[in-house]
Amino acid sequence: MRALNPTISLLSCLIFTLTLTACGKGLGSLTNQELVAKNDECVQGNPTSPGRVTACENIKNECAKRRKDGNYAC
Repeated sequence: MRALNPTISLLSCLIFTLTLTACGKGLGSLTNQELVAKNDECVQGNPTSPGRVTACENIKNECAKRRKDGNYAC
């Protein structure tokens, strides 16, 4: 088995890290109305696909975070 070039490995790790960082900031930048709409979709849609379930958990967590900060939008 051939080893990966260290530069390619480092670049891949950097891209992966930046992608995760960008995803984490996505929900924090939503307005209250957008977050409530996404939360309503999750509650009414009852998602079954793993990706959608994860997205809905992230939305629920963002709602809880805002609630903790005194923002009771959802």
